[in-house]
Amino acid sequence: MNTTVNVSIGGYSFTLEENAYNTLQEYLNTVKVKLGNDKVAQETVNDIEFRIAELLSEKITLGQVVTNEMVTPIIEQIGKPEDIGENNDSTSNKQYRPKRLYRNPDDSIIAGVCGGLAAYFRVDPLVFRILFIALLFLKGFGLLLYILLWIAMPKAKTPFQKMEMMGDTENIDEIGRRVRKEISNASDNLKKSKAGNTVNKLINLFGQVMLYLLKAMLVIVKVISITIGVLLIVSMLLIFIALVGAVFFASYSPDFSGVIGGVGMTLNEIIASVLDISSSYWITIPLFLTLAIPIVALIYAGIRILFRFRAKDGTIGIIATVIWAAAVVTLSVTFFFQMRGLSVSEKVVKEFEVSPVNNNSKIVLCKSYNYLTDSTSSIEEKVQIFDWKVFTLKGKHHLAGSPTLIIEKSFEAKPRFEVIRRARGVNSFTAKNNAKDLVYSLTLNDTLAILDPLYIIPEKTKWKNQSITIKLYLPEGYGVYLDETLSDILDEYQPYSNYWPDEMVGKTWIMTANGLRIAR
Repeated sequence: MNTTVNVSIGGYSFTLEENAYNTLQEYLNTVKVKLGNDKVAQETVNDIEFRIAELLSEKITLGQVVTNEMVTPIIEQIGKPEDIGENNDSTSNKQYRPKRLYRNPDDSIIAGVCGGLAAYFRVDPLVFRILFIALLFLKGFGLLLYILLWIAMPKAKTPFQKMEMMGDTENIDEIGRRVRKEISNASDNLKKSKAGNTVNKLINLFGQVMLYLLKAMLVIVKVISITIGVLLIVSMLLIFIALVGAVFFASYSPDFSGVIGGVGMTLNEIIASVLDISSSYWITIPLFLTLAIPIVALIYAGIRILFRFRAKDGTIGIIATVIWAAAVVTLSVTFFFQMRGLSVSEKVVKEFEVSPVNNNSKIVLCKSYNYLTDSTSSIEEKVQIFDWKVFTLKGKHHLAGSPTLIIEKSFEAKPRFEVIRRARGVNSFTAKNNAKDLVYSLTLNDTLAILDPLYIIPEKTKWKNQSITIKLYLPEGYGVYLDETLSDILDEYQPYSNYWPDEMVGKTWIMTANGLRIAR
């Protein structure tokens, strides 16, 4: 019969066979020699004894004798003394503690519930703290849940319980590390008061919350920057395609609320039709570069924002800036010389007296009709720029504008029309010739006046800020019938009427001492 020994291990009472007792005693003595006699070593040995007691309690029933075959695997599991401090990368013999939920006293603000959950799920404790704070707004559910977990979760007091909480490996080195950490934490806690420690933890929690809010803001900024990058790329790319089409490929077809609209003519053709210049490319090429370079730069900026890459693009940026500056200078010089041709303004006036066959007829009938352009088959293309129109007639581009009709009061015996042509030029002589060259028709037949809705600038003259104003002088007692076709050329600000053009057309108006009045 084997001799047995009754011993206390880690606070538990066991009955061991003599050879099992000798093996265990030899192991513990070797561990003590290996670790030394300091406080950390003594605590480590105590924790090893406690763990051995836990493992033995799991293997035996009440009153069972512990054999050497039970002790040896436990020693193998915890680790041999000669393994202390050695770096062994082999994981074949490592024993991992099964994870258990504990309250973590090392990372606690109130009871360590959030710290324990974070250790178990391997996430930042702040995640659970924010979650519980958010659940507080659900009728206090967060507080109730926290109290229940506080009651249900035991506190991790020993290094082995903390290893279970973290799911760490179980060996002598890990036990020693845990013990040293416990002693260090205890020493730090002694230096601080409990109230001060709580305040520090609250400050730390606030700092962590702010850090996460900052990270969230950075994510929002990143999303906004990506959105801006995509919008820049898409919008600028569409604008660039439209610009290339407008300048070079006869697709000039925008419509900006009636200001600019049309189809079928390139910007180069429009400029050639409007400006007096040897080659329209002196404007179109610099204008294209002036607009295209910033557009391409914005597309590139959008790509940089979207993909966040580094590139040595300084030289390219300098070259693009120089080209853009040269284009701006060329465009400015070209426009300067064009503006010189608009230095002087002159006008040419032509009068038409209304001589009715029937002297009793005191109503002038006015309507609008263009014999040249109202034949739609003769006009191939048309582009509108503000009040100007560029159209192609029989293969040639022409620039046309709309005249303005104003009704004035006359103190003469009979009504009359004045056609006032205005234009600019480099000098007075040139300006008058430019005004005379305007093609416009006003036809009088008895009391019927037919006004052309457009005046045309000859191809050789180009644009010199030409305009035509038609004035109808009516004596008191005479009237005028304004046909609906005049709504586009009737001036909005009539000196003797407070009505708008669309209110005046289709009616007969009599000139009185107080201005125009509707005939009854």
